[in-house]
Parts: sequence; C-alpha cells; structure tokens
Amino acid sequence: MKAVSLRFRERDLTLLEALALRVRLVGQRQAADAFWRGHLANTRRRLSQLAENGMVMRSVVNSQPLPELLEPVVRWQPGQPKPAPDRVAFQLQSRWKYRALRPTVVYFPTERTIAQFGGRERSQTKLTQVTHDLGVTAVWLRYSQQDSSMTAMWVGEDILAPTRIDQKLPDAALVDQHGDPRLLIEFGGSYGPVRVEDFHDDAAARGLPYHLW
Repeated sequence: MKAVSLRFRERDLTLLEALALRVRLVGQRQAADAFWRGHLANTRRRLSQLAENGMVMRSVVNSQPLPELLEPVVRWQPGQPKPAPDRVAFQLQSRWKYRALRPTVVYFPTERTIAQFGGRERSQTKLTQVTHDLGVTAVWLRYSQQDSSMTAMWVGEDILAPTRIDQKLPDAALVDQHGDPRLLIEFGGSYGPVRVEDFHDDAAARGLPYHLW
C-alpha cells in the first residue's frame, strides 16, 4: 500500500524529535498517555501512518512493566554526602518484584527520522535492554510534563556518547546553552550496589549533580 503524504502535527514533531535526539524508543501505551490523552486506537492509527511514511518502525518485544516513576530515588549534588550504595540498590531492586516479562508494542526511529532531526547513527537496541530504555523514556516524559522547557535541555545517551570518551555514559543529561552537562540523569533499573557506586563516583569526579531514578 502506497504511503499517503502526512501533514505533521506538533505532537508528531515532538515525538519524532525525541526519538531522534532524546530517547531510543517509545512504548505504544506511553505514547498514548503522553500525546493522545490515553486513546489507544487513535495512537495506533497515527503511529501506523508514521510507520507507513518511513518515520518509525513498530516492533513487539518482551519487557517488564515499569514501576511508577514519580521522583528520583536519589537527588545528589556536589558537597552532599555520598549515598549508601546498598540502600539505594535495595530501593531500586525491590520495585521489580512480581513484574514478569510481557509482550509490549514499541516504536523506534528510522534512519530517516534520525537524520532529519540531526541525531547520530546508533547501534541496534539490544532486546535485553528494552525495559531499561522504556524506563528512560518514562523519565523523559516525567520531566517534560513537569517543565516543557526541559525537553530542549535533555540530551540522550547516543548524542552524548562522542563527548564522553573514557568516561561513564549516563542515560541522559540536561545541558546548558553551550551543550555542557549541568545535570546527569540515570534510570537505575535494578542496579546493584557496584553500579550505583560507579555511577556516583563518576559524577562526583566530574563535579556534576545527578538524578538517579
């Protein structure tokens, strides 16, 4: 079936730009709740049109349902005491109990979309990382709902990668007008104490505050 030329709406552009620059994928339900007021049928229809026009790719993958993400588990800034890795890891890991894998509809950006919005070529998302990437998207949506100006400040991992040679790569950062990180953002998933401590130590060494979700 030949694709019909689309007239992009503001929410289309916001979502496509986010997929190119800020997050790696979006869940169908996430998109519905954030952009279509929870109307799943309308979401499916529009995302299908975007897919037919070569802007996104649909996939069904196994992922764990995300816990409710209302606020960071840790908010840290230079000068504050180091969080206890064991305590933080317990908080992160305990929220995943009884969350079995289930089929989840997700959408990825195409190379065309990434190029159109000035993104960078990226490696294929690992299926084992889908839950983590959905968590990053959920955090981005949380910030954008709280303050829409944060959307422009949020730079995703794939855009940050070339600037973080021999440094740990956060999931995202809020940057200033010069593109310099001012706040690191990490979705902690079910990190253990070592990963929590490694992330903290890198941020502390760089003198950068962070939010660990």
